[in-house]
Amino acid sequence: MKGIKLSTFATRCVLLTTCYALLTACSQTDETEVLSVSIGFVPTVEAQTRGIDFTKDNLTSLGVLAYLTQGNSFNVLSSTPNFMYNQEVTKATGASTWEYTPTKFWPTNSNDKITFFAYAPHNAKGLTLPAATDRGYPSFTYQVQAAEAAQIDLLVCTPLMNQTYATNSGKVKFVMNHALTKIAIYVKNNDNVSEKTITAFSIRGVKSGTLTFQSLDTDSKGFEWNYPSSVPMETFTTTITNFSVPINSATEKKLLSTFFLLPNGSGNTFSITYKYTGANGTETIVLNNQPLPSSDKWKPGALVNYIVSIDTKSGVSVTVNSNPAWGNGGAETVDGSDMETR
Repeated sequence: MKGIKLSTFATRCVLLTTCYALLTACSQTDETEVLSVSIGFVPTVEAQTRGIDFTKDNLTSLGVLAYLTQGNSFNVLSSTPNFMYNQEVTKATGASTWEYTPTKFWPTNSNDKITFFAYAPHNAKGLTLPAATDRGYPSFTYQVQAAEAAQIDLLVCTPLMNQTYATNSGKVKFVMNHALTKIAIYVKNNDNVSEKTITAFSIRGVKSGTLTFQSLDTDSKGFEWNYPSSVPMETFTTTITNFSVPINSATEKKLLSTFFLLPNGSGNTFSITYKYTGANGTETIVLNNQPLPSSDKWKPGALVNYIVSIDTKSGVSVTVNSNPAWGNGGAETVDGSDMETR
């Protein structure tokens, strides 16, 4: 069998074509290595808090939805989470870097953009995500757990719109906001007659709502809560069922419970059961559906401190201190009524 012979001219053409192909391949490879930069995450929490609140130090997971738009910006009518859908991003305890898999890369076309939304912790109990095919700004439905011990400090990010590698040097810097209202219940003995013991405490409040991300404006962090016309209610119960209140009225207030509730205080009430030793022995006092003052201060990320003062003769009064940044603020009082003795 005879081999195929090429003319000198043909041979040179083949060699030149091969060299050109190799050079082109090398050029394309080099360009990909320069432009294909992995996406990194650097979340921070809006305020330093304490205890069971999430901070930049104790937050270890978040969920990310990312929307890739090729050649244009985020479109509320057509954009979907086609780049990342509920992508878990984690940080080991004590570590400083956030990781996820599989690794995603910034688009090599500078006209392509990615819009990011995030929440924490990842797959939070009671949180229902939008479908992967839903278009426009994502909406989450959230149901607060009835037991205090099961409630969480839900975080959501300020949306990062139309990001490119050039806008942030490859790092997605989330600012995570507290989405709920933190309700702290303190108790104080208002007389020196007898030590009191709280055997039950609960708050009646909104059970579920819908959080929707939105465009940024001067009055918004990029999200808002909405509720159905017939608002579902739930009774949220404290973990402690045998809480001692010292006899000395000068004793500093004691923290009974901390709730993370939906920022809708309209019509919310509290119930309390306590007992003390009186002239006729142990007496049990029950107060049901008492109004909570300053319900208008229940805002996303706000801290509302309620101080429940118990007096053997006058009953229960509630003072509130609140601040939109989870601190201390002004005071307002409401007195307990409709006492039942049994």
